[in-house]
Amino acid sequence: MTGQRLHVENFTEVSAVCTLPDYTGKGYAYRLLLHQVRLILQQGQQPFLHVRDNNERAITLYKRIGFIVSRPMNFYFLKKE
Repeated sequence: MTGQRLHVENFTEVSAVCTLPDYTGKGYAYRLLLHQVRLILQQGQQPFLHVRDNNERAITLYKRIGFIVSRPMNFYFLKKE
């Protein structure tokens, strides 16, 4: 699955790029992501996304589509005690 989340000025975030484990490696994420990127570009927007720096599989896919790493991002998780 893929979707769009934030729309800030001329940027649109691609979000929720997810594939069930039994379906990885079949090109689904690639095709869905490419579809989202095309929709965003058709609207005159610039697509962007976030990814953890240790998610090498996703980073490889994103670079294959044409995304570049612009800067590191920190992710914080809160845990209810």
